[in-house]
Amino acid sequence: GDAAIALIVPGFLGSAGDFEQLAADMTAAGYPAVVAPIQWWHWIPCIGGRSMRPIIERIDHAIDQLLASGFSQQPLPAPAYTLIDLLSDFRSNPGGVLKVGGSQDPSEYPNIEPCGDEFTVAARERRREAAISAGGPGTRVTLVGHSAAGWIARIYLSGVPYSGRKYDGNRKVHSLVCLGSPHFPAKSLAFDALRYLEKQAGGSLPPQTVRCLCVGSSGTPLAGASDMTRGAYEMCGANPDDGGLQGDGMTPLFSALAFEGADQLVVEDVSHAPEYPAWGPSAELAKRRQDGQPWYGSRGILERWLPW
Repeated sequence: GDAAIALIVPGFLGSAGDFEQLAADMTAAGYPAVVAPIQWWHWIPCIGGRSMRPIIERIDHAIDQLLASGFSQQPLPAPAYTLIDLLSDFRSNPGGVLKVGGSQDPSEYPNIEPCGDEFTVAARERRREAAISAGGPGTRVTLVGHSAAGWIARIYLSGVPYSGRKYDGNRKVHSLVCLGSPHFPAKSLAFDALRYLEKQAGGSLPPQTVRCLCVGSSGTPLAGASDMTRGAYEMCGANPDDGGLQGDGMTPLFSALAFEGADQLVVEDVSHAPEYPAWGPSAELAKRRQDGQPWYGSRGILERWLPW
């Protein structure tokens, strides 16, 4: 059956450690949660609009490990992954501006398995058998996707073929919460996979068996924003002349709510991420967080979406 336990998935270039506090706060509030063991360098093969399969495989791996563990609250084991594996994936992961694998079009991506012994077909089958043995054949969990992980999770939940696999993650997930996730299929390279998904039959809607919630924020308008916020909003499809356009500093509100068929929650003056580098283009966002601006996982904001 459907289990009241959540897997938190970090967003683009995010690491598990940034979300351990959210997992602890969700658990303390009565909804046990663990973080997928994803580190920022695991995203490197996906940079430049390339296939998100390396991350989707990690989501699938983490869910199976969570089920197989009997929902124990220990940190989930990370798949073995070496520097050689990373470099190999960086060379071979399809798509992007260099058309690795022969095409930039996700519909034409070749079937290239990410490196690592735990991502082979045989390893997936063993993992799935262990998960079914421990949790039963129909047990499903909640996914909490931060930023890009929210729209990437939609590919996982769907039955749409992607980069050589059909995931049908709706068999393992009963609910998806997207925190500041951009869902508008903007023209920028980063959203090639999202545009592909939305063009497929049923790809623009949640699977019928999965509840979905989009959480977005106003409070950081385009007018007067830092170069980083302005660039992020425009990458997400914002009109650069619309100074009144609102968002969370990285994802515009219209994009956070652009998942047709999902429930919506708008919060006020919430920051996109739990952490930012205190230097360079993100300095302004970091200072606002240090001065007390909450993010989507802060306790007062968590209380708004967790009851859903």
